[in-house]
Amino acid sequence: MNRSITSPTRRGRAARRFAAGAAVVALALAGTACSDDADDTANTPGGSGSPASGATAPNQPPAKIIGLWQVKGEDPNAIDDYQNGATLAVETINAKGGVLGKPLEFERVPSGLNPTSARTAFLQAKDKKPSGMVGFPGGTEAQGLQRDIDAAGIPIVNVNNDITLLYGAKNGSEWMFTTNPYDGATARNMVALAQKNGWTRLGILGNDLGYGRDGTARTEAAIKGTPVTIGDKRLVPVTATDLTEAVLALKDSSAVISWSYPNTLATQLKQMQQAGIDTPVVSGGSTPVVVNYGLAKGPEIDNLNAVLACLPKVDTRPAAKTFNDAYKAKYGTDAPPLAAAAYDAVWMQAEAMKKAGTTTDHAKIKTALEQLVWTEGACQPEYKADPSHVLAHQQIAIKYDAAGVPTVVDTYKIPELAKGAS
Repeated sequence: MNRSITSPTRRGRAARRFAAGAAVVALALAGTACSDDADDTANTPGGSGSPASGATAPNQPPAKIIGLWQVKGEDPNAIDDYQNGATLAVETINAKGGVLGKPLEFERVPSGLNPTSARTAFLQAKDKKPSGMVGFPGGTEAQGLQRDIDAAGIPIVNVNNDITLLYGAKNGSEWMFTTNPYDGATARNMVALAQKNGWTRLGILGNDLGYGRDGTARTEAAIKGTPVTIGDKRLVPVTATDLTEAVLALKDSSAVISWSYPNTLATQLKQMQQAGIDTPVVSGGSTPVVVNYGLAKGPEIDNLNAVLACLPKVDTRPAAKTFNDAYKAKYGTDAPPLAAAAYDAVWMQAEAMKKAGTTTDHAKIKTALEQLVWTEGACQPEYKADPSHVLAHQQIAIKYDAAGVPTVVDTYKIPELAKGAS
């Protein structure tokens, strides 16, 4: 999912550098400066003496991956997280010898969150003859591209959680995989968190886009057979700056599930605080964006919770710590889950090419992705494609305090999803 943020105040240079931008359509956030032209194409060879990663293939051209997303400045809802994560992945891969003995090349083609922009970007990317692609952070924008993707026959590792794009689903393709848990799993785990905390009546506030509408429907499905009920629901425009009516309508909820992008989530939290409402809020990937970039703070986030694919800052695995340290050194902030998803997407494409022994045979690369088991990810302890091509199988629940310090309160295993399941 993509997230969206806009810095609410003028800050100093460092804050402006990392302040919000955001996309998702959901989108969110700002990292640092991967939005300039120099970062759109990455080709950083490994240093002298760098160990080779896997076998070499002298007759193969260099691997080329294209990222399909926008960066801050190209759209009010665009963010830098995905570009930041992908750029760091390319640098790391090339420092370790590249792919099949040659530096990995990376190029970004701006892809917006509407279907027309996404189709134009995809066709441009296809014409560049890449080894693979990563992207489509919103998900909704790719729902009309099934025929184009099937015809192109190029493996794509998505960074969204749109269940309709999974293999066998109505908008899916055998050529698409995803690094994120699907939205139905997120909804079920939000309901599980509610049950654990005794929140029996859930309000829902979401953006009136595919992400918010689908998340609302998934939450309504997830409560079936549980003691949890759904109270009031509000879907609001992603551009809304006054959520007073929605906030007041949801004030009697035990907790509010927020299927919204960062700007909307931040506005919700601020206006709840202004109205004296301290109801717990549970959101998804927008949450770290809001906290990391100070879009809401102090008592506004003291009852903020999230169900996430990961949060590298609190992940004790060596691979996650190494990634977060490198990200913080390069971009000045802890790594958000969205950046980790893009980082891992690039890495898995590279690992699949090594396994397949080719940078040009897309069918072999796709098969390698289907067979890949990868345990060095920044976001997940293990990536492995299920029959629907979901690669991620774990989520965590996070509780923030007023200082923005996250605590892991639960971990959820996500079962494999059958091909065509929804």
